[in-house]
Formats: sequence, C-alpha cells, structure tokens
Amino acid sequence: MKKKMMAGLLAAVLLAGCVTAAWAGSGPDPLISLSYLNGAYLTDLKAYITQWVTQDTQGIYNNAVDQAGRHKPSGDGWTTSSGFAAGSGRSGDAVILSAGSGLIWTSGSGYVTSGVLVDATAGAELALGSALISGHRYLAAEQAEVSITSQSVQWLAEGRWKMGTGQVPLPFTDVVPGQWYYEDVRFAVENGLFQGVGGGRFNPGGTMERGMMTTVLHRLAGEPDTAFAQVFTDVPAGEWFAPGTSWCAGMKIVEGMGGGRFEPHGKVTREQIAVMLYKYAVQTGHTAGERGNLSGFPDAGSVSSWAGDAVSWAVGAGLLNGSDGKLLPGSSATRAQVAAMLHRFQGWLDAH
Repeated sequence: MKKKMMAGLLAAVLLAGCVTAAWAGSGPDPLISLSYLNGAYLTDLKAYITQWVTQDTQGIYNNAVDQAGRHKPSGDGWTTSSGFAAGSGRSGDAVILSAGSGLIWTSGSGYVTSGVLVDATAGAELALGSALISGHRYLAAEQAEVSITSQSVQWLAEGRWKMGTGQVPLPFTDVVPGQWYYEDVRFAVENGLFQGVGGGRFNPGGTMERGMMTTVLHRLAGEPDTAFAQVFTDVPAGEWFAPGTSWCAGMKIVEGMGGGRFEPHGKVTREQIAVMLYKYAVQTGHTAGERGNLSGFPDAGSVSSWAGDAVSWAVGAGLLNGSDGKLLPGSSATRAQVAAMLHRFQGWLDAH
C-alpha cells in the first residue's frame, strides 16, 4: 500500500517538475499562463492524488467494518461505526484504532505511539512519535495508538476504535517522540537509573562519567545494602558516587585506573561499559556465552586487549551495535547511548 501511494505522489511531483521545466524553456504562450500551472493545475492534481490514495485504502477500511459490525460498542470497550463519529479526549488519554479504521484529527495535539498510521491527506506513513495534523485524514494499516498531549482534543473516527490510557510524555524539552533513543530514555527514567540534568533537559548528547555509571549499575541491581569500603583514593565516603562505586568494586565489576585511583569524573568509554556489563552479568549469576564477530567493524583492531572478550559478548548479545558502522571502543558514551545499552541489557537479563 505504501509503495503505491508513494509512487502516485512521485508521479505527481515528476509531472509538476516536467511542466515547470517545459514552461521555463519556452517563449510566451497566450493560451497557458504560469499562474494557472502553479495554481489551479497543481491544486487539482494534488486533489486527485489525495482522492486516489483514499480510494486505494478504502478496501482495508471496509474489511474492518465488515468484521467488526456497525454502530455498536462492545463489552471490551471497542466502538464501531460505518461513518465518522465524533470523539474527544484530554492529556493522558489514547485513541486506539484497529486495522483499516480511520481518523480525522480536528483539534489539539497527539502523536503516534504504536502501530502503523498512514496520513491519507499527505500520502505518507507516519513514523512513531509523529504529531497528527488538524484537518488530515488518517488510516490505520495495522492497529495503531495515538497518545493525547493537549488538555482538549477532538476528532472524528470511523471503523473500530476505543479509548485507552496513553503514554505520559517525557518531561524533557530535548527528548521528543520519534528520536531513536526516546523509549530508552523512558526506560532509564521510569526505572530510576538516571534522570535529567535540570531545566527540563535530559542532555542526551552529554557524556557519561565513570562515577555515574557505577551509580547506575548499583541502581539497576536494586541498590543492595553494602558496607562502604574506600577502595580508591579518589572515592571517599560521602560523595554521591561512593556507594555505587564501592558496591561495583566489591562485586569485581570495576577496577581502578592505576595508582589506586578510579577517576569517577572521567568519561566512561564504550568498551569500559561493555566490560562493566559483562562482569555484572557474570557476577550476578548469568551465563554470558554469546560472542559476536568483530571483523565487520573497520576499527575492531582498536579494541583494547583487556576489553576484547567483553566487547565481543556485547556485540553478540545485541547490546553494542556500533555507531556509523564503527565500534568506537575508546570513545566516550553519550547519555542516550548508555540508556539504550542499559535498556537492551535489561532485556538480555530478563531472557537469561
């Protein structure tokens, strides 16, 4: 379906481009005006494409209506309609559409949080996190959910749909739906692993420090009680990173940087994180048997000898995917990257 729609839109764009090019290369023509080409002609062409897209997806909608029945709510909260029925909601609600159902967004703000929703007005599939536009008609290619963020929202729905509880948006101005790390940040925040940096910001591109990483791993373990032992000269009692670093050292998850120092404010590198997660897995009773082939990464040779086994495991377990095709083992890890690795790591722990 998507290929057909995009092909139709592409044809429209190409046709418009050809007409414009032909006009630019010709002399004055008393029969056709440029304003006509840019105005009525293109407007009618876009209207035709929009109508064609709607007709192309109408069969999906009809199937949904036939399967669900007409104009009746069911016991599980679903409502069916053979025509558009008015609906409204507010922040914290969600509109859930079954496959083939339609929606005309009339006011307020909301964004796609799951499923496949096609903007039939624009002729494009919406990515997760995309905001809905007032006046546009949408069709669900598979069950889709729209979370509401405004205090007052209105729409028209057809097919089979119901109300639900939407995802609460993250309270950060620099982490918005649709970014690749959005759900990873949500995992880190909702599980209390680490929070924002103040001022309504999460700072996803900021680097993670070694002391913060040990604190996060301590929290991931449920913050087990442990007697503080000053293993490192630069990690004294009373510092915010002391409990986590002391616990990680006692569990043999981390070692120092030489000279009895831990360098808690130093930037933690990607290979250091792989080593920490590998040792965490082993020391908490998990079998870390996966190994990945590093030969496909052009910088595999730059992995430190002490980190090779852990990095291979992290790649094999799907925790470390590379960045722009490279491992970048010695590069510092951003807060967003750490959130993503921890999210994947928790999934690995749950499966093992």
